[in-house]
Amino acid sequence: MRETQGGMRGTILGIHDGRGVLIAADQRRLDFSLSEWRSPGSPAAGQIVDFMEEGGQARGVFAVPGASGDGAHSSSFVLGAVALGCLALGFIVPLIPTIAAFVLGVIGAGQAQAQRDETALTMARVAWIGALVMLVIGVLAIMAVIAFVGTLGFASLFQLGPGDF
Repeated sequence: MRETQGGMRGTILGIHDGRGVLIAADQRRLDFSLSEWRSPGSPAAGQIVDFMEEGGQARGVFAVPGASGDGAHSSSFVLGAVALGCLALGFIVPLIPTIAAFVLGVIGAGQAQAQRDETALTMARVAWIGALVMLVIGVLAIMAVIAFVGTLGFASLFQLGPGDF
């Protein structure tokens, strides 16, 4: 956490009863009203923010885009990474990991949009779209095998011999 030009930087500790608490660069705790929140979405614990201090209160609190509080990845980033892992595993074990990649990718994409995490959004979209493509290809392959076996079964009903041409 560092001081920014014209303001301060801090980390939100928590939100309770319409008020937030953050810790400033100098380790002081400051309260802020949710009416002072100036970024889209809702504030969340661990978010890095820029703010101005007036009378011991934080004013004009903005989320710092792309910053995470403790160096850890956002939940949407983790979901996107796990979904990509499931997608890769789906090339080895076809069905269950591919379905998991689709579901986790869709959930991760929704969370990434809410958290405004572009990297996580890209990973989640690649996972669910890739899983959808793999599932469609799998269904088409199964239908082709069924059609081929069905054709063989239909041909065997007539049991054509060498002299039947």
